[in-house]
Amino acid sequence: MLVGIPRFERVSFSIDKIRRKELTLINIRRQNKCTWIAIDLIASGKINIDFMIMHRFKLQQTQDAFDLVAEYRDGVVKALIEFGC
Repeated sequence: MLVGIPRFERVSFSIDKIRRKELTLINIRRQNKCTWIAIDLIASGKINIDFMIMHRFKLQQTQDAFDLVAEYRDGVVKALIEFGC
């Protein structure tokens, strides 16, 4: 997903990677502060996203999380990297 307006008039993508991974590119012209609204809704518990998170990783395991998702291993849909106290 592209959010906002790119700085450049043209943006290039590798069509082969998009085709092989069956990616869909969606351009969101303006978010009009939607990101913070979504974060607030999730933080308040009004929206539950737990059903999407199938794997959790500690910050030190970031590379493992990216590898898992990139390789579509273990039925991954979303992986969460936890960082905090």
